[in-house]
Amino acid sequence: MKKTLLLSTCLITPLFIQPATAQEETEVIVVSATRTEQPLSNIGSSISVVTAEDIELSQVNFLHDALIRSPGVNYNQNGTFGGVSSLRIRGAKQVTFLIDGVQVNDPSTTDGTGNYANFDVNAIEQIEVLRGSQSILYGSDAMGGVVNVITKSGQEGFGGSAFVEGGSFNTFSGGGNIYGGTEQFGYSLSARTIDTDGISKADENDGNTERDGYKNTALHGKFTGNLTENFKTEFIGRYNKSRSEYDAFGPIDGDQIDHTTDYLIANRNRLELLDGRFTNTLSFELSQTKREGEATDGTKTEVGNGKRINIDYFGHYKVNDMVGLSFGLQHEETEASSASDRKFNIDSIVSEVSFQGIENLTVTAGGRYDNHSQYGDTFSPRVTAAYYMEDSGTKIYSNWAEGFKAPSIYQLSFFCCGLTEPNPNLLPEESTSWEVGIEQEILGEDIVAGITYFDQKTTNLIDFSYTAGYDNIAEARSKGIEVFIDAEINEMFSFAANYTYTDATDVETGDPLPRVPKNTIFAELRVRPIEELFFSFSVTHNDESTDPYSPTVDAWTRADFRTSYTINENFEIYARIDNLFDKEYQQVYGYGTPDRSYYGGVRAKF
Repeated sequence: MKKTLLLSTCLITPLFIQPATAQEETEVIVVSATRTEQPLSNIGSSISVVTAEDIELSQVNFLHDALIRSPGVNYNQNGTFGGVSSLRIRGAKQVTFLIDGVQVNDPSTTDGTGNYANFDVNAIEQIEVLRGSQSILYGSDAMGGVVNVITKSGQEGFGGSAFVEGGSFNTFSGGGNIYGGTEQFGYSLSARTIDTDGISKADENDGNTERDGYKNTALHGKFTGNLTENFKTEFIGRYNKSRSEYDAFGPIDGDQIDHTTDYLIANRNRLELLDGRFTNTLSFELSQTKREGEATDGTKTEVGNGKRINIDYFGHYKVNDMVGLSFGLQHEETEASSASDRKFNIDSIVSEVSFQGIENLTVTAGGRYDNHSQYGDTFSPRVTAAYYMEDSGTKIYSNWAEGFKAPSIYQLSFFCCGLTEPNPNLLPEESTSWEVGIEQEILGEDIVAGITYFDQKTTNLIDFSYTAGYDNIAEARSKGIEVFIDAEINEMFSFAANYTYTDATDVETGDPLPRVPKNTIFAELRVRPIEELFFSFSVTHNDESTDPYSPTVDAWTRADFRTSYTINENFEIYARIDNLFDKEYQQVYGYGTPDRSYYGGVRAKF
């Protein structure tokens, strides 16, 4: 999980970047913060990465379990195995969720956020987390940050992997990935399924005994073509179908069932001109989420149907060795037939300039203009700076940015309680944020440590009001610190940990924001006594958190154990114990979590 591994993420360009060689990795190339390839030492924003190795060694099945390895991230789930999973970064739930650069936030939910419960980790190359406002490049929904899941790409030759595992709660999971191609063409295909009897989503300690099962199947494909020396094209497709049983309001035992189907399809085309100094990328993207509820008699009713279409142009021109200019145009159209028969769209213009005329210093400045078909105009500026001293391995960085979150289709369409129409004066949520941090390499690159202070103020927060329907009724402030360390102690031992302190409050009342713990900790010790044998022990801690409609959820600490043994270059066996010390805890009040549980499996690579 070292910060010095290659990072690569972007709304439209990451999938054209090829895997790094060992020599290239030392250069630490990133594109997430600027949407252009830049050394990490030049980036003035907070970025974390979870690598394919991290995912494989931790043996997690679900995306949200992998994300806690990043500082500032916490999630809450209304019941394990398929319960709705919401993510917050630095206390903000306005997070853009991308898969291979395609936004998959569900437009049909109440606030338009993403549900992380149904996305598995099969065939992921890496997960990248951008903390703080990213609205300048990623638009609405990115006021709190961005999560981008990058899947494996094709390459010359042929290869792949497969796994099968089973364990507690009558759980079975299996999947695989194949990839290959030539110098002109590449492909990567993956499939995965999980089937479990699960546990009662309503906590069994409250007298609930009925198990709530979960099934999920996912298919993903990525195809790339180098049509000429200067022109590349790419096609991406994803299908995900899940069936999740859940309990009645309370929560108490019940027989409700949720069926969710997710679709994703995208095409990207990249043209390089002027000997590579001028890059142009044009993208066409479609994502859709359909949700149905099933009654006890088998009748299905549409609960949500959200669709997002995005057409995006992004260009970057390297003026000279000191100055670079980025610019883009975007048209985004969203609809949610389950909430409204109307379509809403945002047309955007973005531009950012970077300057490196002073040794070791990189400065960027730019802005984004958005025009929403319902509420009008928004402008989001950003300034970043990074100063890197190569001799000492010290990086100091800072940034200031404004962000926004457009009202969801549901919020723009819903009215009740004697009202005759939705609130016509609903405004976007807006934020102003800044951060300053330092990262330090110790003993070369064997140890990397860092600390960041962040502060974000959000106005026009949207919530339900009996007098206006959905209205801008709150102001919030989130501030705190993030600390991390990644250490390769020697060939046998490595250690990674992060700690986040978040003071997130409602400015008007002084109350803490819902479901945001003040202190969160993740720590993992990895041991490899011999090359073939691996052990890890990890600890996750969340402070108590509040809920506006329920009692406070107590603080909890959970430990997990993993082990694996490499039989030969093609086969590996592995096992894990989740909740090693059998801790009773809840993430959301009234919803249970699994007791100590055991899993084992076999992985093959070819």
